Amino acid sequence: MGLFQFLNALAESGSVIVTQDFREEVEPEAEEVLKEMDRLYRSHLPGKAPDFVPEAALWGAKMLYRGCQFLVCRDIDGDIVSKAMQEACPLPHSPATDYSVDLTFRFLPDLIGMTRGVSSGDPLLQALLKIATEWPLSSVGVTGVEGVNVSHFISDRCLRQLYIDRILERNDLTRLGSLEVNQAIKESLGAHVELCPTVAEKMQSAMTATSPD
Repeated sequence: MGLFQFLNALAESGSVIVTQDFREEVEPEAEEVLKEMDRLYRSHLPGKAPDFVPEAALWGAKMLYRGCQFLVCRDIDGDIVSKAMQEACPLPHSPATDYSVDLTFRFLPDLIGMTRGVSSGDPLLQALLKIATEWPLSSVGVTGVEGVNVSHFISDRCLRQLYIDRILERNDLTRLGSLEVNQAIKESLGAHVELCPTVAEKMQSAMTATSPD
């Protein structure tokens, strides 16, 4: 199964099959699948999503595919795994880049969860956690991710709301703290704090701790 078939299965069912063929061939059809994923995904997002960037989307897809391959192929040397998972995105962070990568990286928490089920000391897990820290929009709910930088997408109204929705849905208290995030959560909850009481309580505790005597 190549990248095209991998993406097709991911888009249609979320269940994929990977092979031990590590050739880095990217079929032209793979980009078309990503474009279709973008079309469907943005139709369900809050507001207007950033532009689709093919280069960023393809990089994210390749990294997710590679991670799935390493999860299945357990006999590969850890140094090889670590090096392969260090490939940087060809484009700098921006709302458009982060959105395009998120088309496939939104499945990153699932891959991390499966990797944790194999071994907590797995080299692949450590590499995936570094990626999760680098791409916080996609890694909400993943434990072991700290010190994330959301400045490159939080100014975008659509991605900000998507990020907040994920925090509330997954009850990820570790993502609270920054002024922008806390304010956006407060606006989302409004008077309905009962929708996510643990998050509301955490925010209230933080406000109490920082308020003057």
